[in-house]
Amino acid sequence: MISFKNECEEDKELYKKFLDGNNDAFGILMNKYKNNLIYFIFKYVKNKDISEDIFQEVVLYILSKKEVYNFEFSFKTFIYTIAKSRALNYLKKEKKQINYESNFENIAVEENLLEDIVFSKERQEKLKKVISKMSEDYQMVIYLAIIEDLSYKEVAKIMDKSESKIKNLLHRARIKLRKLLIEERVVEMKENRVIKFLSIIIVIGILTTGIVYASNKILSHLKGKASITPTTTTNLSEMDTNKVWCGTFNLVWNDFMNDVIGGKIEFEDGPSNLADELNKQSFTSEQLNSNSYYKIHGPATTKIKNEIEKGIKDKFNENSEILDKVEWNDPNAYVLYCMLKKEFNYFEKFPTLDDAKFGDSEEKVKYFGIKPDTEQTASKNVDILFYNSENDFAIRLKTQEGEEVYLYRTSGEGKSFDDNYNEMIEKSNNYTDTKTWNKNDVLIIPFIKVQDEINYDELCGRNIKNTKWYIRQAIQTIDFELNNYGGSVKSEALIEATRKGALDINREFIFDDDFILYLKEADKEKTYFALKVDNSDVLVASDKQ
Repeated sequence: MISFKNECEEDKELYKKFLDGNNDAFGILMNKYKNNLIYFIFKYVKNKDISEDIFQEVVLYILSKKEVYNFEFSFKTFIYTIAKSRALNYLKKEKKQINYESNFENIAVEENLLEDIVFSKERQEKLKKVISKMSEDYQMVIYLAIIEDLSYKEVAKIMDKSESKIKNLLHRARIKLRKLLIEERVVEMKENRVIKFLSIIIVIGILTTGIVYASNKILSHLKGKASITPTTTTNLSEMDTNKVWCGTFNLVWNDFMNDVIGGKIEFEDGPSNLADELNKQSFTSEQLNSNSYYKIHGPATTKIKNEIEKGIKDKFNENSEILDKVEWNDPNAYVLYCMLKKEFNYFEKFPTLDDAKFGDSEEKVKYFGIKPDTEQTASKNVDILFYNSENDFAIRLKTQEGEEVYLYRTSGEGKSFDDNYNEMIEKSNNYTDTKTWNKNDVLIIPFIKVQDEINYDELCGRNIKNTKWYIRQAIQTIDFELNNYGGSVKSEALIEATRKGALDINREFIFDDDFILYLKEADKEKTYFALKVDNSDVLVASDKQ
């Protein structure tokens, strides 16, 4: 029997190989713990499908944050800790309570029950077969666009293809995957179950076939990225992740609800938590000065496109980054658009400070602020809200334009943006100590730069109840910067809706996969010849091999 110590060292060696670029080592490590880990998660959530989904979240987290693992601890403890955190985060979200063990080293896995909880060997073989039938391009585009949640622009750059090609490729890949999953009886087409399984199928397929895409190549494109959320009411993750929100998408959704649909937006194929949150209209244009945003909606004609381009040019001296994604002059399409643009400047410039690390990161970043030995004039920018401890404090930065920048030192995890803001204000109101800056105080703030784009796939391609509409695209961009002079934020949002039956991509009649051919005489009703083409055995080989 292998000792626990030897097992720990074996795991660490595999992980070191993974860090050195050996992706097979990562596959071995994940497969080693997969079954036991899914069962462990099941003990919390009491649902097999949810357990499998959470396991995939653990895998994706390690792929994207592979430097986080501390070799002083066993890899088993590390991965079970992540799994526990993800499981508890799910329970918090679902408002469920459950007792759990906190000692990961004493987890007793009941081997005789595992077969009922995790994928059977037969099902794994089917998954391998499904993945092997998909082209590398199909696997890559689904992995990047769905699992890594990259924008079309980013995927196009990584795969060296045009954005329009990526859109079409992803559309065909989804169709192919759904078809294969049903044909191989991996899933059944009911309650949108196929869509739910997209991520889990691809990730397991990647692991079980030994295909793991180079995370370094992907992560090199993620600098400045933060996960965009369309609402302020969703709880922030307990995991290490940046999150960003801007109200532009809320504004176009509100217009879609009020002016186009005439009520709440619900989908025919089942509920959407995201749509339910947006339907609350918790953020409206009343929370903004009209000088800071431009919005419009109407049929998708070049006339309205020109009007948008002129409007944002006249108001903000800006150009759009997303208008070219719309299929203009589609008679069935309708566009709702918004841009928010703000720039703000402190009353006094802050001194720049020495570069230093942030959190657990080994990378040094730039900072600005005030120290006892620096110029103090920038202190007029600062309002102290409260200081309860070295990990619980908040300040407000004042600007010439009247914008207020709040910085609250907290992880924020387990609570929403709204909850954290209300908590900060309550602490400020209850704080009785001095709120006056003194020369021994220290303020250190990192330079920030966020530039990201998202298409909310959960809202797209789904028929809206009791209407003729569905959403073709739901796009938002956010550009934000904070430095020692001030900052700026620019955000665009766009919904492209279309009527049922309208094509959601440019039509491409390409017979490069399964098809059937018939022959029939023109004046006869019945065909006299039929051919099902399933593979290349009956096709003429290229002369250029």
